[in-house]
Amino acid sequence: MLMNPLFESTKQIQYNKTTSILVAVHTWRVLGLAFLWGVSQGILPPAFGIPAGVGDVLIGVTAIPFAYFLRRGYSWSKYALIIWSVLGIADLVNAVSLGLITAPIFPGSTMTTFPWILVPTVGVPLALLLHGITLYRLRYTGALSAT
Repeated sequence: MLMNPLFESTKQIQYNKTTSILVAVHTWRVLGLAFLWGVSQGILPPAFGIPAGVGDVLIGVTAIPFAYFLRRGYSWSKYALIIWSVLGIADLVNAVSLGLITAPIFPGSTMTTFPWILVPTVGVPLALLLHGITLYRLRYTGALSAT
């Protein structure tokens, strides 16, 4: 059975639009500036706060441009987003690892107080889930050529 090329193109455009929204949601990660603020106030150890904050800010700032590239259908956007998602996941794993390594005795850790506790309990799982869904969707999509 032959598929209508126009239908396939429209379907791909809609798929890219939906996936680009998932990518754009990562803009919330610019709130990683809070880690840098925490370091400047002496609340968080620099060995944890600086890499975690800078990584989150970089992923958050680049989310909108990458979402735009996918939405426009650039042929390279799928591959760029795969690299972007893998780097985002690596940043999250790095931040959690450094948080565990640099944390003082558990009950006295800053990350166990509100609102900091929301980062490892809500923020990290949400970001990992969004990256995973994005990678899954990119696996089954072919980017369109830009016109």
